[in-house]
Amino acid sequence: MSIHTAASVAVSDDLDDEDQLIRLAQAGDGAAFGRLYDRYLPSIYRYTYSKTSSRSAAEDLTSETFLRAFRAIARRPRAHLNFAAWLVTIARNVVIDHHRSGWSRLAIVTDEVDPQVDESIGPEQAALASVSEAALRGALSLLPDDQRECLLLRFFAGLSISETAAAMDRTDGAVKQLQFRATNRLRRIIE
Repeated sequence: MSIHTAASVAVSDDLDDEDQLIRLAQAGDGAAFGRLYDRYLPSIYRYTYSKTSSRSAAEDLTSETFLRAFRAIARRPRAHLNFAAWLVTIARNVVIDHHRSGWSRLAIVTDEVDPQVDESIGPEQAALASVSEAALRGALSLLPDDQRECLLLRFFAGLSISETAAAMDRTDGAVKQLQFRATNRLRRIIE
């Protein structure tokens, strides 16, 4: 039994403790990083999807985010690591790299060609849902960059106020104010 495996077994009852998971992942425990991956996958995927509007691109960017995090976690001191904010920062950089690479302009996005239809709802509800999503995306695109980023982090990625503040390098109070302004502006745009 390796040292990392023994450490994993020793804390098997306590694996929901994020600090412990991070320490184990920093020591090279792949299972601990896997638990962190499972915990944060949905929010990172929602964030990358909100930036690309493509399931396949969001899946690729999410994978790249976690790959970069796995490679770098051992070099991050725990005292300075807000894991959720750190992951979103990596995801933001991955999305920026994706858009700069030009692949986003060259790729044929099959998501838009063959949309997924929820068979459990009727055609009217499906049409309203797609119009609402399109209207929301259009309204979000009219917000200033910092307000749009705040809303995406808070509501698409599901970060808390403090995690959003860390990701945006702002104070909690500044994020609360930014969110307030963004939601008010978004409401006026949609009306």
